[in-house]
Amino acid sequence: MVQMRSAAPPASDAPGALGGILDPDAELVERWQGGDESAFEALVHRHQRRVFGLVLRMLGNREEAEEVAQEAFLSLHRHGHRFRREARFSTFVYRVAVNAALNRRRSLGRRRQRLENLAERQAAGDHLPSAPRGPEDSAAGGQIQERVQEEIQRLSPALRAPLVLYDMEGLPYAEIAEALQLREGTVKSRIHRARQALRERLRDLIDSGAEG
Repeated sequence: MVQMRSAAPPASDAPGALGGILDPDAELVERWQGGDESAFEALVHRHQRRVFGLVLRMLGNREEAEEVAQEAFLSLHRHGHRFRREARFSTFVYRVAVNAALNRRRSLGRRRQRLENLAERQAAGDHLPSAPRGPEDSAAGGQIQERVQEEIQRLSPALRAPLVLYDMEGLPYAEIAEALQLREGTVKSRIHRARQALRERLRDLIDSGAEG
């Protein structure tokens, strides 16, 4: 989360104030929208690690995440004029990144379906090489962590996005609602449903842990 400045002036007088909350990016955004490209580079540097972490958790593949993060910032550069400073810039960045990740997942889903159709047409006894696991799997460290990540990937995008933003990125409900353009109550409901689905799918691990 971005940190709020201490001893801030009143919201009505503070530059970049949004409903009493200061946007730490306000000055850079103003410079960028005024034509200062170095300000955009500074914004990318400030947010690139969290954007990459978000799309990595959304996609589960490091190479795909790197490409999508770059696409998100390119899209941000092209469409940044749409940002009207009615919310934090970081919220707008998350919205762009989530949309880019969802678009990539849809593309990957179509590609995966074509591969599955191809596999079904193979004669019995033919063995196709399995798809390589992403580098993040080997670095995740442990079977349980890998299994949890796999189950997160199996959640529908509608459930996965709010869960990742809340439990892994630490965003508050209100900011997630703004980023995903949902009602706050809907965000809470989807996070609850996502957690229930994960508990059910990981019941064998939970039970084995309780027995140990």
